[in-house]
Amino acid sequence: MPRAGEPGSRYNGTGNRGWPLERETTIGDGTDMHIVAINELAGDRQELAGKLAAALGLTNYEALARVRSPGTGPFIVGVFDEEDRANGLAQGLSARGFSVVTLSPAELDAEAGQRIARRFTLEDRLLRIDTARGENLSIPYGDVRLFLRGIGISSSTSMETRTERKFDLATAVISSGLKVMKTVKTVHQVRNEARENFFNLYAGAGLIVAFYENTVVYEGLGPSRALSRSANFLQLLAELRKRSPVARFDDRLLNKAGAAALLGNRLDPEQHMVIATALLSKTLGMSFPVV
Repeated sequence: MPRAGEPGSRYNGTGNRGWPLERETTIGDGTDMHIVAINELAGDRQELAGKLAAALGLTNYEALARVRSPGTGPFIVGVFDEEDRANGLAQGLSARGFSVVTLSPAELDAEAGQRIARRFTLEDRLLRIDTARGENLSIPYGDVRLFLRGIGISSSTSMETRTERKFDLATAVISSGLKVMKTVKTVHQVRNEARENFFNLYAGAGLIVAFYENTVVYEGLGPSRALSRSANFLQLLAELRKRSPVARFDDRLLNKAGAAALLGNRLDPEQHMVIATALLSKTLGMSFPVV
């Protein structure tokens, strides 16, 4: 599974066609996903569940399970292939007093197109970044608006050769029973997955840069560089936050429960982290222009 920002990534969208919560189970191809979420929940959750149930065509019990998620949102309540259906749900929710946030395929593509940091230099007023694609970026600290920290999945594939000893009747007959086994070698493609810390940096003009713990080269920390990647990762984040006085910070994606509350039961956090970061960044004020 490619990361966001890497060739082949498209916000890992195995989207549910026409999904309000868990009602429908037909799986779309993820080419276009229109996300509808509710945010800033306040008041009695039982009452909110009644309003949500009316908008989604669910029972109060089903809707209550969604609004009882910890926090005030955002919580995804609909994923559609069709824009008209997403807009209809958003309007129905707004009419019932909900604060609604929507994400379009273009916004998800913009999030998935984030740059991936490889090297960095901490200058007095600027953060300089060399990306994994060879781009050179210069970001004034004053332009940084948001840091989102979380844990994602990094994946890779490798070829593994396996050797087995198997009984071979033909060999046994030819050798008059002196040799009854033969060696068989097979090559398998193995998928390797590992959890990895990351944080996204959001700056002006729609710039998103992802810092993955195991991808960044930490020479830019200079003499203060630690022995472990995890320590260097945390040190870099702390230093950038200190130098970016107006930037907001959110770390609810550090645990699976926080991501699951945001995404709901039908979107796996391990497969849909880009949707989670896109929704969070938008609700936290980072509504970027879509190119």
